[in-house]
Amino acid sequence: MSQSTVQAELSAAEWKLIQELRALPESQLRDRMYDTFRELAFFFRNPKCQGIGIEGFPCGEPSSSCEDCHDIWNALDKLAARAKKEAC
Repeated sequence: MSQSTVQAELSAAEWKLIQELRALPESQLRDRMYDTFRELAFFFRNPKCQGIGIEGFPCGEPSSSCEDCHDIWNALDKLAARAKKEAC
């Protein structure tokens, strides 16, 4: 990854996320995490399941089943619960 400097205005939540990313040691796991974040951001921008989205309106042109979206949301919920549990 190139080390060029980028100037941007960030919210407190965005800056916290950047700090968390910077705290990770260089590794294949860090690279995997970057890829996963990009894929997750794409999913949030383009959920497109066959039913009603998380906001309560249709997701648009369906390209995956509602179950696929629910599986992702369930996995995120489990991840959040695990992080909270381990932080205690």
